[in-house]
Amino acid sequence: MSFPIAGPASPLRLCVRVFLSFFVIYLSTWAGHYTSGDGAYKIAWAKAMFVRPAPGGSGQKVVYSKYGIGHSLLAVPPLAIAYIVNEKTGIRCEAALYTLMFVINGALFLTLLAFYLAHFYPARSVWLTVLIAGLATTWWPYTKMDFSEPLVLTIVFLGFVLMRFEYPFWGMLIAAFTLAIRGDSIALVGPLVIWYLLANRSVKACVRMALAIAPSLVLVMLANYVRYHSLFDRGYGGERFSNPIIVGVYGVLLSGGKSIFLFSPPLLLGVLGWKAFAARAQLRSDAWLFLAICAAQVLLFAKWWDWSGDDSWGVRFLIPGVLLMCIPLVAILDRRALVIPVVAAGVVVQLLAVLAGPLDFLVLLRGQQFEREALYLGGHDRVDFEDLRFNPSYSQIVGNWILVRYLLHVPPEPENPSDVPQVGTRLFDAIPPQTWQSAASWDFVWNLHRANKVSGGSPAGPQGPAPSH
Repeated sequence: MSFPIAGPASPLRLCVRVFLSFFVIYLSTWAGHYTSGDGAYKIAWAKAMFVRPAPGGSGQKVVYSKYGIGHSLLAVPPLAIAYIVNEKTGIRCEAALYTLMFVINGALFLTLLAFYLAHFYPARSVWLTVLIAGLATTWWPYTKMDFSEPLVLTIVFLGFVLMRFEYPFWGMLIAAFTLAIRGDSIALVGPLVIWYLLANRSVKACVRMALAIAPSLVLVMLANYVRYHSLFDRGYGGERFSNPIIVGVYGVLLSGGKSIFLFSPPLLLGVLGWKAFAARAQLRSDAWLFLAICAAQVLLFAKWWDWSGDDSWGVRFLIPGVLLMCIPLVAILDRRALVIPVVAAGVVVQLLAVLAGPLDFLVLLRGQQFEREALYLGGHDRVDFEDLRFNPSYSQIVGNWILVRYLLHVPPEPENPSDVPQVGTRLFDAIPPQTWQSAASWDFVWNLHRANKVSGGSPAGPQGPAPSH
Protein backbone atom coordinates (compact mmCIF):
# COMPACT_ATOMS: atom_id res chain seq x y z
CA MET A 1 0.00 0.00 0.00
CA SER A 2 1.66 3.20 -1.08
CA PHE A 3 0.72 6.70 0.00
CA PRO A 4 2.64 9.85 -0.89
CA ILE A 5 4.11 11.54 2.15
CA ALA A 6 4.61 15.28 2.48
CA GLY A 7 5.86 17.45 5.31
CA PRO A 8 8.62 17.00 7.89
CA ALA A 9 10.97 14.10 7.18
CA SER A 10 11.08 12.98 10.80
CA PRO A 11 8.23 13.80 13.20
CA LEU A 12 9.70 11.73 16.05
CA ARG A 13 11.01 14.69 18.04
CA LEU A 14 7.62 16.35 17.83
CA CYS A 15 5.99 13.14 19.02
CA VAL A 16 8.25 12.91 22.09
CA ARG A 17 7.33 16.46 23.05
CA VAL A 18 3.62 15.77 22.55
CA PHE A 19 3.76 12.64 24.69
CA LEU A 20 5.67 14.28 27.54
CA SER A 21 3.49 17.39 27.47
CA PHE A 22 0.21 15.51 27.67
CA PHE A 23 1.53 12.95 30.12
CA VAL A 24 2.34 15.82 32.50
CA ILE A 25 -1.05 17.49 31.89
CA TYR A 26 -3.03 14.30 32.39
CA LEU A 27 -0.91 13.26 35.35
CA SER A 28 -1.70 16.57 37.03
CA THR A 29 -5.43 15.85 36.74
CA TRP A 30 -5.13 12.11 37.40
CA ALA A 31 -7.78 10.77 39.78
CA GLY A 32 -6.02 7.57 40.85
CA HIS A 33 -9.18 5.70 41.87
CA TYR A 34 -11.56 3.20 40.30
CA THR A 35 -14.61 4.67 38.62
CA SER A 36 -16.78 2.17 36.75
CA GLY A 37 -18.70 -0.83 37.98
CA ASP A 38 -17.89 -2.59 34.71
CA GLY A 39 -14.22 -2.16 35.52
CA ALA A 40 -14.60 -4.21 38.71
CA TYR A 41 -15.48 -7.28 36.68
CA LYS A 42 -12.59 -6.77 34.27
CA ILE A 43 -10.12 -6.32 37.12
CA ALA A 44 -11.40 -9.39 38.94
CA TRP A 45 -10.79 -11.54 35.86
CA ALA A 46 -7.34 -10.02 35.39
CA LYS A 47 -6.44 -10.85 38.99
CA ALA A 48 -7.66 -14.41 38.57
CA MET A 49 -5.09 -14.85 35.80
CA PHE A 50 -2.07 -14.33 38.04
CA VAL A 51 -2.98 -14.27 41.77
CA ARG A 52 -2.32 -17.53 43.58
CA PRO A 53 -5.46 -18.99 45.19
CA ALA A 54 -5.62 -18.78 48.98
CA PRO A 55 -4.70 -21.95 50.93
CA GLY A 56 -7.62 -24.30 51.06
CA GLY A 57 -9.41 -22.30 48.40
CA SER A 58 -9.65 -25.08 45.83
CA GLY A 59 -13.42 -25.00 46.09
CA GLN A 60 -13.68 -21.35 45.13
CA LYS A 61 -15.47 -20.42 41.96
CA VAL A 62 -13.29 -19.37 39.05
CA VAL A 63 -13.59 -15.63 38.45
CA TYR A 64 -14.63 -14.57 34.96
CA SER A 65 -16.12 -11.48 33.37
CA LYS A 66 -18.79 -11.17 30.71
CA TYR A 67 -16.69 -8.45 29.07
CA GLY A 68 -13.96 -9.01 26.49
CA ILE A 69 -10.81 -10.69 27.72
CA GLY A 70 -8.64 -8.06 26.01
CA HIS A 71 -9.19 -5.37 28.66
CA SER A 72 -8.40 -7.83 31.43
CA LEU A 73 -5.19 -8.88 29.66
CA LEU A 74 -4.09 -5.25 29.36
CA ALA A 75 -4.80 -4.79 33.07
CA VAL A 76 -2.59 -7.72 34.13
CA PRO A 77 0.81 -5.90 34.05
CA PRO A 78 -0.12 -2.94 36.32
CA LEU A 79 -2.14 -5.16 38.64
CA ALA A 80 0.65 -7.73 38.83
CA ILE A 81 3.19 -5.03 39.69
CA ALA A 82 0.85 -3.69 42.36
CA TYR A 83 0.39 -7.20 43.75
CA ILE A 84 4.15 -7.72 44.01
CA VAL A 85 4.64 -4.32 45.66
CA ASN A 86 1.93 -5.14 48.17
CA GLU A 87 3.47 -8.53 48.93
CA LYS A 88 6.96 -7.09 49.42
CA THR A 89 6.20 -3.79 51.14
CA GLY A 90 2.59 -3.86 52.30
CA ILE A 91 1.87 -0.75 50.23
CA ARG A 92 -1.40 -0.89 48.30
CA CYS A 93 -1.09 0.85 44.96
CA GLU A 94 -3.40 -1.26 42.80
CA ALA A 95 -5.89 1.46 41.86
CA ALA A 96 -3.11 3.97 41.23
CA LEU A 97 -1.08 1.76 38.90
CA TYR A 98 -4.14 0.47 37.07
CA THR A 99 -5.61 3.92 36.44
CA LEU A 100 -2.19 5.26 35.45
CA MET A 101 -2.59 3.04 32.39
CA PHE A 102 -5.34 5.37 31.15
CA VAL A 103 -3.19 8.46 31.66
CA ILE A 104 -0.47 6.89 29.52
CA ASN A 105 -3.06 5.77 26.97
CA GLY A 106 -4.37 9.34 26.72
CA ALA A 107 -0.94 10.75 25.95
CA LEU A 108 -0.12 7.89 23.59
CA PHE A 109 -3.11 8.44 21.30
CA LEU A 110 -2.28 12.13 20.91
CA THR A 111 1.32 11.17 20.16
CA LEU A 112 0.16 8.84 17.40
CA LEU A 113 -2.12 11.58 16.09
CA ALA A 114 0.82 14.00 16.01
CA PHE A 115 2.96 11.43 14.18
CA TYR A 116 0.26 10.94 11.56
CA LEU A 117 -0.48 14.64 11.00
CA ALA A 118 3.18 15.67 10.99
CA HIS A 119 3.58 13.93 7.63
CA PHE A 120 1.07 16.30 6.03
CA TYR A 121 0.86 19.52 8.06
CA PRO A 122 3.35 21.92 9.68
CA ALA A 123 4.25 21.53 13.34
CA ARG A 124 2.12 24.49 14.42
CA SER A 125 -1.03 22.97 12.94
CA VAL A 126 -0.19 19.60 14.47
CA TRP A 127 0.26 21.15 17.92
CA LEU A 128 -3.00 23.08 17.69
CA THR A 129 -4.89 19.97 16.60
CA VAL A 130 -3.59 17.74 19.38
CA LEU A 131 -4.18 20.47 21.96
CA ILE A 132 -7.79 20.82 20.81
CA ALA A 133 -8.34 17.05 20.73
CA GLY A 134 -6.59 16.55 24.06
CA LEU A 135 -8.17 19.38 26.07
CA ALA A 136 -11.46 20.35 24.41
CA THR A 137 -13.04 16.92 23.83
CA THR A 138 -14.14 14.12 26.14
CA TRP A 139 -10.70 12.55 25.66
CA TRP A 140 -9.41 14.51 28.68
CA PRO A 141 -12.03 13.33 31.22
CA TYR A 142 -11.62 9.74 30.04
CA THR A 143 -7.97 9.74 31.12
CA LYS A 144 -9.47 9.77 34.63
CA MET A 145 -11.78 6.78 34.10
CA ASP A 146 -11.28 3.08 33.42
CA PHE A 147 -13.52 2.42 30.43
CA SER A 148 -12.47 0.33 27.44
CA GLU A 149 -13.33 2.75 24.63
CA PRO A 150 -10.20 4.95 24.98
CA LEU A 151 -8.00 1.84 24.86
CA VAL A 152 -9.84 0.68 21.74
CA LEU A 153 -9.25 4.00 19.98
CA THR A 154 -5.53 4.10 20.73
CA ILE A 155 -4.97 0.51 19.62
CA VAL A 156 -7.00 0.91 16.42
CA PHE A 157 -5.27 4.18 15.60
CA LEU A 158 -1.86 2.57 16.18
CA GLY A 159 -2.90 -0.14 13.75
CA PHE A 160 -4.09 2.47 11.26
CA VAL A 161 -0.80 4.38 11.45
CA LEU A 162 1.21 1.20 10.86
CA MET A 163 -0.99 0.29 7.90
CA ARG A 164 -0.82 3.84 6.57
CA PHE A 165 2.97 3.79 6.55
CA GLU A 166 3.70 0.43 4.97
CA TYR A 167 3.11 -2.18 7.72
CA PRO A 168 -0.36 -3.51 6.84
CA PHE A 169 -0.10 -6.97 8.41
CA TRP A 170 1.23 -5.75 11.76
CA GLY A 171 -1.16 -2.85 11.77
CA MET A 172 -4.21 -5.04 11.28
CA LEU A 173 -2.87 -7.60 13.76
CA ILE A 174 -2.76 -4.87 16.41
CA ALA A 175 -6.06 -3.21 15.44
CA ALA A 176 -7.89 -6.55 15.44
CA PHE A 177 -6.94 -7.09 19.09
CA THR A 178 -9.69 -4.59 19.93
CA LEU A 179 -12.20 -7.31 19.00
CA ALA A 180 -11.03 -9.08 22.14
CA ILE A 181 -11.66 -5.92 24.17
CA ARG A 182 -15.10 -5.08 22.79
CA GLY A 183 -16.99 -7.09 20.20
CA ASP A 184 -18.52 -3.90 18.84
CA SER A 185 -15.04 -2.86 17.72
CA ILE A 186 -16.08 -4.43 14.44
CA ALA A 187 -17.45 -0.94 13.68
CA LEU A 188 -13.83 0.23 13.60
CA VAL A 189 -11.99 -2.82 12.35
CA GLY A 190 -14.47 -3.48 9.53
CA PRO A 191 -14.08 -0.04 7.88
CA LEU A 192 -10.32 -0.28 8.37
CA VAL A 193 -10.22 -3.58 6.44
CA ILE A 194 -12.37 -2.12 3.64
CA TRP A 195 -10.18 1.01 3.52
CA TYR A 196 -7.10 -1.15 3.01
CA LEU A 197 -8.65 -3.51 0.48
CA LEU A 198 -9.98 -0.65 -1.65
CA ALA A 199 -6.39 0.49 -2.13
CA ASN A 200 -5.04 -3.07 -2.51
CA ARG A 201 -7.45 -5.11 -4.60
CA SER A 202 -5.78 -8.48 -4.67
CA VAL A 203 -6.20 -11.97 -3.25
CA LYS A 204 -2.88 -11.54 -1.45
CA ALA A 205 -4.20 -8.46 0.40
CA CYS A 206 -7.36 -10.34 1.44
CA VAL A 207 -5.31 -13.25 2.76
CA ARG A 208 -3.02 -10.85 4.62
CA MET A 209 -5.99 -9.24 6.37
CA ALA A 210 -7.57 -12.60 7.20
CA LEU A 211 -4.35 -13.91 8.74
CA ALA A 212 -3.91 -10.73 10.76
CA ILE A 213 -7.44 -10.88 12.18
CA ALA A 214 -7.43 -14.64 12.88
CA PRO A 215 -5.42 -14.60 16.17
CA SER A 216 -7.85 -12.16 17.80
CA LEU A 217 -10.86 -14.17 16.67
CA VAL A 218 -9.28 -17.34 18.08
CA LEU A 219 -8.61 -15.53 21.37
CA VAL A 220 -12.24 -14.34 21.56
CA MET A 221 -13.64 -17.80 20.84
CA LEU A 222 -11.27 -19.44 23.32
CA ALA A 223 -12.30 -16.99 26.04
CA ASN A 224 -15.96 -17.65 25.25
CA TYR A 225 -15.48 -21.39 25.43
CA VAL A 226 -13.70 -21.17 28.79
CA ARG A 227 -16.49 -19.05 30.23
CA TYR A 228 -19.61 -20.43 28.60
CA HIS A 229 -18.51 -23.70 26.94
CA SER A 230 -19.54 -22.11 23.67
CA LEU A 231 -17.54 -20.37 20.96
CA PHE A 232 -20.06 -17.55 20.84
CA ASP A 233 -20.31 -15.01 23.65
CA ARG A 234 -23.52 -15.23 25.69
CA GLY A 235 -22.51 -12.64 28.27
CA TYR A 236 -24.90 -10.03 26.86
CA GLY A 237 -27.85 -12.38 26.51
CA GLY A 238 -30.28 -10.00 28.25
CA GLU A 239 -29.08 -6.85 26.49
CA ARG A 240 -30.12 -6.17 22.92
CA PHE A 241 -30.10 -3.69 20.05
CA SER A 242 -33.75 -2.91 20.73
CA ASN A 243 -33.87 0.90 20.82
CA PRO A 244 -35.80 2.70 18.03
CA ILE A 245 -33.04 3.94 15.74
CA ILE A 246 -34.62 7.38 15.26
CA VAL A 247 -34.64 7.93 19.02
CA GLY A 248 -31.05 6.75 19.28
CA VAL A 249 -29.75 8.86 16.40
CA TYR A 250 -31.53 11.91 17.78
CA GLY A 251 -30.17 11.22 21.24
CA VAL A 252 -26.58 10.73 20.11
CA LEU A 253 -26.50 13.71 17.76
CA LEU A 254 -29.03 16.28 18.94
CA SER A 255 -30.40 15.56 22.42
CA GLY A 256 -30.20 18.35 24.98
CA GLY A 257 -28.47 16.16 27.55
CA LYS A 258 -26.21 13.72 25.70
CA SER A 259 -25.41 15.07 22.23
CA ILE A 260 -21.83 14.32 21.19
CA PHE A 261 -21.59 17.90 19.92
CA LEU A 262 -22.35 19.25 23.40
CA PHE A 263 -19.70 17.15 25.09
CA SER A 264 -17.08 17.51 22.34
CA PRO A 265 -17.69 20.87 20.61
CA PRO A 266 -14.60 20.50 18.35
CA LEU A 267 -16.50 17.75 16.57
CA LEU A 268 -18.35 20.56 14.83
CA LEU A 269 -15.01 21.86 13.53
CA GLY A 270 -14.12 18.38 12.34
CA VAL A 271 -17.37 18.08 10.41
CA LEU A 272 -16.92 21.53 8.85
CA GLY A 273 -13.29 20.82 8.00
CA TRP A 274 -13.89 17.38 6.54
CA LYS A 275 -14.36 18.58 2.96
CA ALA A 276 -11.11 20.59 2.97
CA PHE A 277 -9.28 17.69 4.63
CA ALA A 278 -10.61 15.24 2.03
CA ALA A 279 -9.68 17.62 -0.80
CA ARG A 280 -6.01 16.73 -0.32
CA ALA A 281 -5.23 13.72 -2.48
CA GLN A 282 -2.97 12.16 0.17
CA LEU A 283 -5.73 12.26 2.77
CA ARG A 284 -8.89 11.56 0.79
CA SER A 285 -9.15 7.87 1.66
CA ASP A 286 -8.31 8.60 5.30
CA ALA A 287 -11.08 11.20 5.47
CA TRP A 288 -13.61 8.68 4.21
CA LEU A 289 -12.35 6.12 6.74
CA PHE A 290 -12.83 8.51 9.67
CA LEU A 291 -16.30 9.43 8.45
CA ALA A 292 -17.26 5.78 7.91
CA ILE A 293 -16.16 4.79 11.41
CA CYS A 294 -18.05 7.65 13.03
CA ALA A 295 -21.21 6.95 11.02
CA ALA A 296 -20.99 3.21 11.73
CA GLN A 297 -20.71 3.85 15.46
CA VAL A 298 -23.62 6.30 15.48
CA LEU A 299 -25.90 3.86 13.67
CA LEU A 300 -24.75 0.87 15.71
CA PHE A 301 -25.18 2.39 19.14
CA ALA A 302 -28.34 4.26 18.24
CA LYS A 303 -29.97 0.82 18.26
CA TRP A 304 -28.42 -0.30 21.58
CA TRP A 305 -30.90 -0.40 24.47
CA ASP A 306 -28.63 1.92 26.50
CA TRP A 307 -27.56 4.19 23.65
CA SER A 308 -26.18 6.88 26.01
CA GLY A 309 -23.70 4.43 27.55
CA ASP A 310 -24.36 5.40 31.13
CA ASP A 311 -22.68 5.73 33.44
CA SER A 312 -20.38 7.93 31.39
CA TRP A 313 -19.42 11.50 30.54
CA GLY A 314 -21.43 12.06 27.40
CA VAL A 315 -21.80 8.99 25.17
CA ARG A 316 -18.68 6.93 25.84
CA PHE A 317 -19.42 4.43 23.06
CA LEU A 318 -18.74 7.14 20.48
CA ILE A 319 -15.29 8.16 21.77
CA PRO A 320 -13.43 6.53 18.83
CA GLY A 321 -15.73 7.93 16.15
CA VAL A 322 -15.82 11.41 17.70
CA LEU A 323 -12.05 11.70 18.07
CA LEU A 324 -11.41 10.45 14.54
CA MET A 325 -13.93 12.92 13.11
CA CYS A 326 -12.22 15.73 15.02
CA ILE A 327 -9.01 15.16 13.05
CA PRO A 328 -10.19 17.04 9.91
CA LEU A 329 -10.42 20.24 11.95
CA VAL A 330 -6.72 20.63 11.17
CA ALA A 331 -7.80 21.88 7.73
CA ILE A 332 -9.71 24.93 9.03
CA LEU A 333 -7.54 26.17 11.88
CA ASP A 334 -7.16 29.48 10.07
CA ARG A 335 -10.85 30.27 10.68
CA ARG A 336 -10.17 31.79 14.08
CA ALA A 337 -13.55 33.46 14.54
CA LEU A 338 -15.09 29.97 14.51
CA VAL A 339 -12.31 27.92 16.08
CA ILE A 340 -11.64 30.04 19.19
CA PRO A 341 -15.18 30.10 20.69
CA VAL A 342 -15.81 26.43 19.87
CA VAL A 343 -12.55 25.33 21.46
CA ALA A 344 -13.12 27.58 24.49
CA ALA A 345 -16.54 25.98 25.00
CA GLY A 346 -14.97 22.52 24.71
CA VAL A 347 -12.32 23.26 27.32
CA VAL A 348 -14.92 24.61 29.77
CA VAL A 349 -17.10 21.51 29.33
CA GLN A 350 -14.16 19.18 30.00
CA LEU A 351 -13.01 21.16 33.03
CA LEU A 352 -16.40 20.59 34.64
CA ALA A 353 -15.74 16.85 34.48
CA VAL A 354 -12.03 16.99 35.25
CA LEU A 355 -12.41 19.10 38.40
CA ALA A 356 -15.45 17.53 40.04
CA GLY A 357 -15.33 14.01 38.64
CA PRO A 358 -16.98 12.88 35.37
CA LEU A 359 -19.46 10.53 37.07
CA ASP A 360 -20.17 12.41 40.31
CA PHE A 361 -23.50 13.85 39.22
CA LEU A 362 -24.62 10.51 37.79
CA VAL A 363 -23.77 8.77 41.06
CA LEU A 364 -25.71 11.46 42.92
CA LEU A 365 -28.74 10.96 40.67
CA ARG A 366 -28.62 7.19 41.00
CA GLY A 367 -28.13 7.19 44.76
CA GLN A 368 -31.33 8.96 45.81
CA GLN A 369 -34.78 9.86 44.51
CA PHE A 370 -35.34 13.52 43.70
CA GLU A 371 -38.52 15.20 42.50
CA ARG A 372 -39.47 18.22 40.44
CA GLU A 373 -42.81 19.92 40.02
CA ALA A 374 -44.66 18.76 36.92
CA LEU A 375 -45.54 21.57 34.53
CA TYR A 376 -49.19 22.06 33.52
CA LEU A 377 -50.40 18.80 35.09
CA GLY A 378 -49.49 19.58 38.69
CA GLY A 379 -48.02 17.16 41.17
CA HIS A 380 -44.42 15.96 41.14
CA ASP A 381 -42.27 13.86 38.83
CA ARG A 382 -39.12 11.97 39.66
CA VAL A 383 -35.87 13.31 38.20
CA ASP A 384 -34.51 10.32 36.28
CA PHE A 385 -32.16 9.43 33.45
CA GLU A 386 -34.59 10.42 30.73
CA ASP A 387 -34.41 13.96 32.12
CA LEU A 388 -30.62 13.73 32.05
CA ARG A 389 -30.63 12.47 28.46
CA PHE A 390 -33.09 14.87 26.86
CA ASN A 391 -33.65 17.88 29.12
CA PRO A 392 -30.75 20.37 28.90
CA SER A 393 -31.75 21.83 32.27
CA TYR A 394 -31.04 18.48 33.93
CA SER A 395 -27.97 17.42 31.93
CA GLN A 396 -24.63 16.23 33.27
CA ILE A 397 -23.06 19.49 32.19
CA VAL A 398 -25.46 21.48 34.39
CA GLY A 399 -25.04 19.00 37.24
CA ASN A 400 -21.26 19.19 37.17
CA TRP A 401 -21.45 22.99 36.84
CA ILE A 402 -23.34 23.09 40.15
CA LEU A 403 -20.81 20.74 41.78
CA VAL A 404 -17.91 22.92 40.62
CA ARG A 405 -19.66 26.02 41.96
CA TYR A 406 -19.90 24.33 45.36
CA LEU A 407 -16.19 23.53 45.21
CA LEU A 408 -15.51 27.21 44.51
CA HIS A 409 -17.86 28.23 47.36
CA VAL A 410 -20.24 30.12 45.04
CA PRO A 411 -23.35 27.88 44.92
CA PRO A 412 -26.41 29.04 42.95
CA GLU A 413 -29.11 31.05 44.67
CA PRO A 414 -32.36 29.20 45.45
CA GLU A 415 -35.17 29.62 42.95
CA ASN A 416 -38.08 31.98 43.61
CA PRO A 417 -41.00 29.61 44.44
CA SER A 418 -43.42 31.79 42.49
CA ASP A 419 -41.48 31.07 39.28
CA VAL A 420 -41.76 27.29 39.57
CA PRO A 421 -45.25 26.88 38.05
CA GLN A 422 -44.15 28.77 34.92
CA VAL A 423 -40.57 27.56 34.36
CA GLY A 424 -40.45 24.33 36.33
CA THR A 425 -38.10 23.20 39.06
CA ARG A 426 -34.43 23.88 38.38
CA LEU A 427 -31.99 21.03 38.83
CA PHE A 428 -30.31 22.84 41.71
CA ASP A 429 -33.61 23.13 43.59
CA ALA A 430 -34.66 19.54 42.87
CA ILE A 431 -31.78 18.29 45.02
CA PRO A 432 -31.23 19.49 48.61
CA PRO A 433 -28.26 21.85 49.10
CA GLN A 434 -26.68 19.55 51.69
CA THR A 435 -26.72 16.73 49.13
CA TRP A 436 -24.92 18.89 46.58
CA GLN A 437 -22.44 19.91 49.25
CA SER A 438 -21.62 16.36 50.31
CA ALA A 439 -21.24 15.21 46.68
CA ALA A 440 -18.81 17.96 45.69
CA SER A 441 -15.12 17.10 45.98
CA TRP A 442 -12.01 17.71 43.90
CA ASP A 443 -11.31 14.67 41.73
CA PHE A 444 -7.53 14.43 42.02
CA VAL A 445 -5.26 11.69 43.31
CA TRP A 446 -3.98 13.92 46.12
CA ASN A 447 -7.48 14.45 47.54
CA LEU A 448 -7.33 12.03 50.47
CA HIS A 449 -10.86 12.93 51.58
CA ARG A 450 -12.20 11.75 48.22
CA ALA A 451 -9.97 8.67 48.23
CA ASN A 452 -11.61 7.48 51.42
CA LYS A 453 -15.05 8.20 49.97
CA VAL A 454 -14.46 6.45 46.68
CA SER A 455 -12.78 3.13 47.68
CA GLY A 456 -9.07 3.33 47.37
CA GLY A 457 -8.58 -0.42 47.34
CA SER A 458 -9.62 -3.23 45.08
CA PRO A 459 -13.19 -3.26 43.81
CA ALA A 460 -13.05 -6.99 43.33
CA GLY A 461 -10.75 -9.92 43.47
CA PRO A 462 -9.19 -12.15 46.11
CA GLN A 463 -9.55 -9.54 48.85
CA GLY A 464 -13.11 -8.52 48.06
CA PRO A 465 -16.31 -9.62 46.41
CA ALA A 466 -15.73 -10.90 42.93
CA PRO A 467 -18.08 -11.56 40.07
CA SER A 468 -18.22 -15.12 38.86
CA HIS A 469 -20.05 -17.18 36.30
